[in-house]
Amino acid sequence: MVRVPSVAARPLTALAAGACLVSGAVAYPAVASGARAAHHPTVTVQASDFRFCAAGSTPCLPNADGTTTVKVGTRVVWTYADTACDAVVPCPGHDVVFSKGGGETKLVKADGAKIFSMLFRRPGRFNYFCSAHQSFGMTGTIVVTRH
Repeated sequence: MVRVPSVAARPLTALAAGACLVSGAVAYPAVASGARAAHHPTVTVQASDFRFCAAGSTPCLPNADGTTTVKVGTRVVWTYADTACDAVVPCPGHDVVFSKGGGETKLVKADGAKIFSMLFRRPGRFNYFCSAHQSFGMTGTIVVTRH
């Protein structure tokens, strides 16, 4: 279940939530139920070595600050690629939780699996973290620019 704050503070399932629109600290469905979603550019962020970084930089370097800059209208997809977590039996996996609310709180531990996806429709800085590993420095920021 995806926990997405709404005016009524009800959780939405991933299927019902569809694409999300971020408006301040609250995420709203970006596409009406049954409506066809428009094509949007996609950027992938991976969870690797207890860090967040651009996909393809396996593993994430220890100095990775987790900052990703995208343009308004970009979909960001977080994926699991953490062999370090795989090697530690008690490691529960990773999630993506936004500091101001929203995100996915279900921990994922499967190579290549999608952890979370969000469509960013307004400029701003969106800080997030892995709830299981925030104290290890597993944090990130999506910077959304107009152009």
